[in-house]
Amino acid sequence: MEYKTDVTDSHERNEELQWARIMASGNSAAGMAVVFIQKLCTAFHELGPAWEAAGLKENQLDFFKHRMAARIKKVLSVLELNGLGNISGCDEFHNLLKKTESAVSLEELASLTEPVHMINHKLCDALEGKI
Repeated sequence: MEYKTDVTDSHERNEELQWARIMASGNSAAGMAVVFIQKLCTAFHELGPAWEAAGLKENQLDFFKHRMAARIKKVLSVLELNGLGNISGCDEFHNLLKKTESAVSLEELASLTEPVHMINHKLCDALEGKI
């Protein structure tokens, strides 16, 4: 069955179709990596707007640093356990983990939203190359 989407924005549509191709490839490691990458990306994409809307308090920094770092570690673990720890984007994920763990403010943490998105693209491109 072919995957269909109602997304009209070409960037978002191509992204969604790429995820579908990876998930449908039968490569369970690549498919699960996509799942955890998207969970991470979604978490950051919710954190950024919440910060901008003044919906977060600075005393929550340690909580959010821990949550985001745990999601990054899960992506890295899935990749490494499945022989994908050296694909394009992994080095950037290790650097993202350091930046996440060393963030000194929620604003700094929220500012990582776009870098996460760009690494997501790089990793998904590399994963698609593995299928």
